[in-house]
Amino acid sequence: MGTTGVMMVAVGHKARSEAVSAIGSLRRWHDWPVAVVGEPVAGAGSVIPFEHPGHGARRAKLNIDTLSPFDNFLYLDADTRVQGDVGAGFDILADGWDVAITASEHQEQDWLWHIGDRERADTEQRWGRLLQLQGGMMFVAKNERTKTLFQAWRHEWSRYQQNDQGALLRALQIAPVRLWLLGRDYNGGALVEHRFGRARA
Repeated sequence: MGTTGVMMVAVGHKARSEAVSAIGSLRRWHDWPVAVVGEPVAGAGSVIPFEHPGHGARRAKLNIDTLSPFDNFLYLDADTRVQGDVGAGFDILADGWDVAITASEHQEQDWLWHIGDRERADTEQRWGRLLQLQGGMMFVAKNERTKTLFQAWRHEWSRYQQNDQGALLRALQIAPVRLWLLGRDYNGGALVEHRFGRARA
């Protein structure tokens, strides 16, 4: 299966503080190595510098596949809290799936509510109302398919440079992968709490 570990992004004081708590919650359930992209965080086994003018944290997240030292990784937003055993995500990757992720609770009228009107309209016109996914927690296997997906994700994000969920939906149409939908418990539920937006500077 290769090496496994956890990737986080921490840029700014709030994100670092949230990441400390996130790592602490993870440690109650798993001893996986943790690498943080951005700035030093207590509890992280390693720090991966990433400097880019503008949208530093967002760009770091979108490059997490190239920055990860692990063959298979769990990406967690800094404002998440692990509240149970989430190891099934790595089992899913071991079974041959490329990405395991949770659907967002925001669909229908709330679909892509947090991005700009133009990006939302362009996405819907081209692809229809795709199932919105929650990108703050995902298991990823590094392979050629996910490499192509992340490349497409970065390209799609660069078109509007807002939040990344709309770009992810478009990227999945351009570069499809073997995608496993996790239950709601894995993001904003019983297994992973998500304190949405708490890590933003």
